[in-house]
Amino acid sequence: MSIYKPVIVIFGLDLAQMLNLSALAGLLGLFGIAIYAWFTLPDTIPIHFGFDGKANGWGSKKILWLLPIVGLAIYGLLTFISRYPHTFNYLVVITEENALRQYQIACSMLNWLKSEMVWTFVYIEWQIFYLATTENPNLGVWFVPVTLIIIFGTIGYWLSQSLMAR
Repeated sequence: MSIYKPVIVIFGLDLAQMLNLSALAGLLGLFGIAIYAWFTLPDTIPIHFGFDGKANGWGSKKILWLLPIVGLAIYGLLTFISRYPHTFNYLVVITEENALRQYQIACSMLNWLKSEMVWTFVYIEWQIFYLATTENPNLGVWFVPVTLIIIFGTIGYWLSQSLMAR
């Protein structure tokens, strides 16, 4: 068995471009919310939520910049590494015959995860802004399970596609 993986350039697919634009729109939203919240919120805001969704940590509004910066870093990192799918680890052996399809599947998974994570950050940032102005801040008990289902569901779906496309 050879460890050589063919180097193939994956050109932008329409769906990939739409997901990238979606993630970019999310990043703009993240920075927009942070800027607006910076000028309108008090100095102390809810910054941590328990599994039940209730705020259990309060801190400086400087934390508003954390999600936009992390979101930008995730976007940049996933965009960069998706250009080198031949360097990834795969569940199946990569051959000349299946390389293109496996690379497309891997890049699609990264694009979906990039968009989902950025928009999850947008939702969290918006909720921090909204909940900072309410008397009893509560993110909702459903947030963590739904987010985990979305992220791991995406990973599971694309891994199953990779296995089916051996």
